Amino acid sequence: MRTTLALTILLVVTLATTACGGGQATATDATTTIDAAPVATIPAEPAVDADANAPALRATLTRPDEVLVAFAEPDAGTAVVAELAPTTDLGSARVLAVEEQHPGWVRVALPVRPNGTTGWVADADVVVDEVDARVDVDLAARTLTVRLGDEVVLSTPVAVGTAENPTPAGRFSVTDRVRPPDPNGAYGDFALGLSAYSDTLSEFAGRDGQVGIHGTDAPDSIGRAASHGCVRVPAEATAILARLPLGTPVVIACAGWSGGRGHVAPPLDPPHPGVARPDR
Repeated sequence: MRTTLALTILLVVTLATTACGGGQATATDATTTIDAAPVATIPAEPAVDADANAPALRATLTRPDEVLVAFAEPDAGTAVVAELAPTTDLGSARVLAVEEQHPGWVRVALPVRPNGTTGWVADADVVVDEVDARVDVDLAARTLTVRLGDEVVLSTPVAVGTAENPTPAGRFSVTDRVRPPDPNGAYGDFALGLSAYSDTLSEFAGRDGQVGIHGTDAPDSIGRAASHGCVRVPAEATAILARLPLGTPVVIACAGWSGGRGHVAPPLDPPHPGVARPDR
């Protein structure tokens, strides 16, 4: 099944390491509600992977009430890399980015530390389908580009992490769709949780340092290195974020970055009290 967005949207976030981001001082796409803003020049053609225009694959659990076990090799006799609950800590259905397929097995990117960890899961445990949306975040230019297939449908300036708490570079995916209860709060009216974690913050506001893309109540921060590692977007961009499904690939990088898995990124910026309820 091809997951095609109604609007021309693609979320690929390219987050950079300290050298890039320094400077000034988050089959079911439900939305979770939690308690809980000088414009950079947009490059004509942001740096992307060689296969950037190919639809990405995502894996959705076939047994939503059972733990998913990931192994080091496509063999149940090898070491267990991770055991994942069927839902995320924010209550979203577990959806993973697919890296590779092998007879009887699927290699997936795991939303665990360190960033870039992968593991093999039995193909009977997941359903694989396509996502032709993609998000690219250029840490050097401080821009976010959304693609649908090979078409750029959104380019916007963003705020990224500071030198002290940089946004991590790497290939990630959307793990959570979050609707904050206060649309005028620190996260704006929508947020995406990513499979990335902060390199510098093992804990943030009582949570585990998960990185996200979200709105902001500090619009003057857009275009600057101002966050704890999350990517902040202008208010007008959150409507597009809200249309991106779980499993959408997000590539965070400096311009010219050739790809590959990177470091961890920080958490959802300001403190939030916790999960209120899934908004279905």
